Amino acid sequence: MRPKPFWLMQVNYMMIDPARPILPDLPDGVEVTHDHLLDQQVHITQPKTGYRVGSDAVLVAASLTERRGRVLDLGAGVGGISLCIARRLSGVRVIALEIDPVAAALARYNVAVNGLNQQVRVVDADITAMPAMLADSFDHVISNPPYHHKAGTRPRHVARAMAHVGADTDLHDWVKAAVWAAKPRGRISFICRADRAAELIGLFDRAGVGETLLFPLWPRPMSPASRVIIQLRKAVSGPGAILPGLIVHNDDGGFTEAAQRIMKGDGLYMVHPARAK
Repeated sequence: MRPKPFWLMQVNYMMIDPARPILPDLPDGVEVTHDHLLDQQVHITQPKTGYRVGSDAVLVAASLTERRGRVLDLGAGVGGISLCIARRLSGVRVIALEIDPVAAALARYNVAVNGLNQQVRVVDADITAMPAMLADSFDHVISNPPYHHKAGTRPRHVARAMAHVGADTDLHDWVKAAVWAAKPRGRISFICRADRAAELIGLFDRAGVGETLLFPLWPRPMSPASRVIIQLRKAVSGPGAILPGLIVHNDDGGFTEAAQRIMKGDGLYMVHPARAK
C-alpha cells in the first residue's frame, strides 16, 4: 500500500506540545484526524469523513505573492488555506470566514495549535451576509469555492456536499462576495475545475474585475489540466495572460520536483507579464 504523501500525514499531538489547546466539543459521531501540511510546518485537525483538506488548499495558498496586507479566506473550512498563507507570509493578516460551526470550531483550534492567533482570525459568517465592516477592505481575497456542477451526483456526506457543490449558493455568489470584500485594485484568487474556468472568468468580467491570470494545474505530464488558479484585480481593466502553470504529479503518481517545493512552502509564480521585472 502506498504511504500517505508527506504533505498530509497523521501526527501525534502529544509529541508536539503537551500543553496544546483543548479540542472543541464536537457533535456525536464526528471523529477527527491530526494531519500536517507544508512538510509539518502546519498542523491540521479535521473530520475523518466528509470534506478534507487537500493539495488544492496548498496550491491556491501558494498563489499569494504579497508579503503584507489583509487577506480574506472565503469558505475557510478548518483553516487549511489560511494557515498555509500565515505560515509562509508572516506579515499577512488573515480573516478566515466559515459558515459551518464544526469547521469553524476546528479552524480556531488549528489556529491556536499552530500559534497563529496574531495572524489569523476565524469569523462565523455566510458569504452572502458578511459583516458590513469587511466591505472593500482586503488586499487579497482567496477561495477554494464549491466548484462542482450542481447537476452532478451530490455527495451523501453533508459537509462534503457543501464543500463540493454548495448549499444555497453558486459560483455567482462567491464571485459577488469576493468583489464586495476586495479593495479597489486588490487581488482575488480562486481555484476551480478547469471546465468551469471560462464561466468563472465571465462572472468576474461582468463584475468589473480584470487583468486575469490563468495558472493551469496538470495532474500528470501530457494530460489535460484538471484545475486552474484564476487571479484577477478588482476595478482594473487590461489584457490577461496564461502562465506556465504546474505539473503536479509524475507518471508514477509522486509529486514532481516543482510541486514538492510548493508542498513544502514555496510560492507559485503569479506575476502578470506586463508587471514582471
